[in-house]
Amino acid sequence: MACIGGDGTADTLTNCGASENALIEPYKYIVVVTIGWVTAQLIKLIIHSVRYKKTNWIEVFSTSGGMPSSHATVIVSVATLIGLVEGFDTAIFGLAAAVVLIITYDAVKVRKSVGDQAELIGKLIKEQGSNLQSPKVVRGHKTPEVIAGCCLGILIGFLVFFLTNN
Repeated sequence: MACIGGDGTADTLTNCGASENALIEPYKYIVVVTIGWVTAQLIKLIIHSVRYKKTNWIEVFSTSGGMPSSHATVIVSVATLIGLVEGFDTAIFGLAAAVVLIITYDAVKVRKSVGDQAELIGKLIKEQGSNLQSPKVVRGHKTPEVIAGCCLGILIGFLVFFLTNN
C-alpha cells in the first residue's frame, strides 16, 4: 500500500505519518460499541457466576437487567468518545447526550414498569384460572446498575480515545 508524500513521490504507508493505530482509528466508534458491550456482558457473567456458583452464558446474554447495564455502557462510551473527538460543544454530542438520557431513563423506569405489569397480569391470569399463557416478566435495571454502566462507559470511551489518538 502506498501514499503520496509531500514532495509528490510514492512512499510506504508507515512513512505517511500514519500511526500504529491506523487500522483501528477509522472504526473507533464500532470498536467502542463492541468493547463496551462485551465488557459489560463479561462483568455480568462474572457476577452471575460468583453469585450463583455456576456459569450460565445463555441466561446472562439473553436476559435484560443486571450489573452493569450494557445499554448504559454502550451509549455512554459512544457519547464520551464523540465528546472527546468532536467536542462537547457540538451538535452531534448534544444528540448523543439526548440519546443517553432516553436510554438510561428507559432502562430504569419504563422497563421496570413493564416488568411489574407483566408480573401483575400473570398473577391475574393465575387467580382467574385462565388458560392464557402468562407474559414473560422482563425486568429493567436498578439505578445503581445504570450508574455503574455509565461509569464503565466513560472509562471505555476514554480508553478507546487514547488508543486511537496518539
